[in-house]
Amino acid sequence: MAHIFFEHDLDVIYFVYGLSFFIMGYSILTQCKPNSIYKIGQIIWLLGLFGVLHGINEWLDMWVLIKGRTKALDYTRWIFLIVSYCFLMDFGLRMCNSKMKQGFGLKFIAFIVAAIAAISVQSDNFLVTSNILSRYFLGLTGSLLTGAGFIMYYYREDDNLKNASNMKYKFWTLAMSFLIYGILGGIIVPKGDFFPSNILNVEWFHSLTNLPVRLIRGIFITISALNIGSILSTFQRETNYRLEEALANRKVIEEELITSKGQLRSFATRLQSLIEKERTRIARELHDDLGQSLTSLKIDIDELLISNASAGRTVIISQIHDIEKSIDTIIDRMHNIATELRPSILDQLGLLAAIEWQARKFEQRTGIKCSVRYNTKTTLALGNFSAEAATTLFRVFQEAITNVCRHANANKVNAFMYNRDGVLVIKIVDDGIGIEGHKIFDHNSLGLLGMRERVAMCGWHMEIKGKSGMGTVVKIFIPSAGTEG
Repeated sequence: MAHIFFEHDLDVIYFVYGLSFFIMGYSILTQCKPNSIYKIGQIIWLLGLFGVLHGINEWLDMWVLIKGRTKALDYTRWIFLIVSYCFLMDFGLRMCNSKMKQGFGLKFIAFIVAAIAAISVQSDNFLVTSNILSRYFLGLTGSLLTGAGFIMYYYREDDNLKNASNMKYKFWTLAMSFLIYGILGGIIVPKGDFFPSNILNVEWFHSLTNLPVRLIRGIFITISALNIGSILSTFQRETNYRLEEALANRKVIEEELITSKGQLRSFATRLQSLIEKERTRIARELHDDLGQSLTSLKIDIDELLISNASAGRTVIISQIHDIEKSIDTIIDRMHNIATELRPSILDQLGLLAAIEWQARKFEQRTGIKCSVRYNTKTTLALGNFSAEAATTLFRVFQEAITNVCRHANANKVNAFMYNRDGVLVIKIVDDGIGIEGHKIFDHNSLGLLGMRERVAMCGWHMEIKGKSGMGTVVKIFIPSAGTEG
């Protein structure tokens, strides 16, 4: 009864068998993730193409049962069969050998196809012989490699998969399905006139079991399709995880941007305030000191002119000396204002001399001992600084020792300059109370923010560390490229 049923419904079996392959292949191609963190997700499209092409081949076989054979249809079926097995073989090779050189698999498969064609040409029936040999050398081998590859992949490639629910069961079931399919599809072949196809073939299997071999193959391919679907759901979980991670990172970035904008606004406000204060100070200096001195000088000159006729020579000389002293005072004051705005020593004698001058001036003004230590290599490196880089480092040094005066309550501050692994390091150390950790990146610490912005604009790096009662250390790391003129 079963024999009669299957004889009359072979076309249905072919259709369902082809549909199983096609659904498996289509599901893989629509759900695979070429950019997946899992290696299998990057190459499983090969298995998807195998499924689609092999499904079409089975439907062409069904068409032959319904409409009859033609030469064009026979060669079309042969092409779909060979190409589908090539994709299966390539997938199996890549699954078993994760370190396989690029292009090796294609060359190996091309060699097998050429050998099959060469042998088949010598036979009496090219299509039958090539069909059988492609199942032996491509279908069977590809299926066995794929089954073994799934097992090897689970234990070798991705530890993340082992944490997923029932993943071991799914991989082992998938592996066994392909191994059995490989045996049924690669050994139970159309009947041929050479061993072993003349003994182990589709007719022998049907006479032994009274079942079409395609029905059994279809069952195992369906099992494979179901398990592949479960594995592909892992990729979907990965996609969801990546999406959640991206959203979380975006939120962090947005918060950092808001903080950065706040810091930049604070910095810009402070910078503008400092500019205005500096303008006010300069205006006051010019008005109060220089203005008064010039007014006094003008009065002295007027008195000299008035008394020129009646006064004696000694009085005139004395007045002239007073005027000279006033002029000297004005010159000194002008020099001080100009020096504070832009130290001429920085342009005339260079960065190192300017830093040493600033250290001496700081010590004289504050009473805090300040020393600068360096070696010959450091001198050469500092000499190669561009004007902009020199100004930046000088201003950062100024701000660092100014912070020591304002906040550190220190007795001494030392600046060390040395080379380490091709990087110029500027280290400023004080023996003060030590900066608190939360203040290092506090957006209200505008002086530190200004230093950090200056350093970042030059492509340098700055570190600030403090320990309670043991002072603060400021380090500026300047790559060798940053010292070029």
